[in-house]
Amino acid sequence: MPFTQSKQLNCIVGEKVTFKTVVKNNGHVLSYGTEIGKVIKKSPGISDRYTGRLQWDSSTGFFSLSGLKMSDSGDYLIEDYDGSQREEVTYQLTVYTRVPKPWVSSRNKMKSTCSVLCSVNGTEVTLSWHREGETLFETSSPNLSTHLSLPLEIEEYSAPYSCVATNPVSNKTVLVKPEEHCFESVSKPHIETSAAGGSRRCTLQCSVQNGREVTLSWSTEGERLSHTSNPNLNTPLSLTLEIQESNFTYSCVATNPVSEERAAYHPSQVCEEHGIRSHDAVLYIMFVLRLVEFVLVTVGVGLLIRLYKVLTQHRQVHLS
Repeated sequence: MPFTQSKQLNCIVGEKVTFKTVVKNNGHVLSYGTEIGKVIKKSPGISDRYTGRLQWDSSTGFFSLSGLKMSDSGDYLIEDYDGSQREEVTYQLTVYTRVPKPWVSSRNKMKSTCSVLCSVNGTEVTLSWHREGETLFETSSPNLSTHLSLPLEIEEYSAPYSCVATNPVSNKTVLVKPEEHCFESVSKPHIETSAAGGSRRCTLQCSVQNGREVTLSWSTEGERLSHTSNPNLNTPLSLTLEIQESNFTYSCVATNPVSEERAAYHPSQVCEEHGIRSHDAVLYIMFVLRLVEFVLVTVGVGLLIRLYKVLTQHRQVHLS
């Protein structure tokens, strides 16, 4: 009776598998009952279908199959017979492609309810979430080939998460940094104004606390006039707009991927007010100057009259 064994082999497309059953002098390889290779008195013979891919190593006695394809999956029987001794080993070969790298998409970007979705396509794949060496969630599909997805609600921000896709021959990992997927609400912008004296032209400066993917813009009547952003998060974001008196309302809008805040101004609240104040100031200064002029003239006339009276009195005394 031959000695029979069964072994499982998981291999990767394009690589090589070695059937580690020694065939020293005589033996053969069967695939689904069909002989694909043999050794007779240490002389190998390979079927035409496997020429160039199936080899026999005379030094080890091992058969090997290279350039593996998915279609090579199946049972391979290696028989070694030498006189009265006979050994049979059945290899159950499964050929896989390498698992693809999973991808992560955002489901909800608001920090308080932030969540992401990890997805992958493949055969016999397991998908799992990990953080600091701990497995948080895991899923697989009973189907041999399918699309897998695994959601995650982000609750901790002190360390990144890892999404790992695994199949029997390989694994791939994608690192997820919470700060790249989750956002705080944008701050409300603040507007400061300035205007030249007596002018209907004024300057609006809008500023907001900077943050990731924050954009600041000026708009009016549905038209975007200007915008700015700055990757340096330590620098406040600001944007200046010069306007003249008009009937339009100007809006400063701060946005990020999860929220929008705006502040609005009408030129009548800014330019006209500053213009009126400047005009009033000019009128006041002119009034003061005229008043000073009047006082000086009055004092001068009074002095001249007094001088005239003094001179007249001296003349009368001299004549008498």
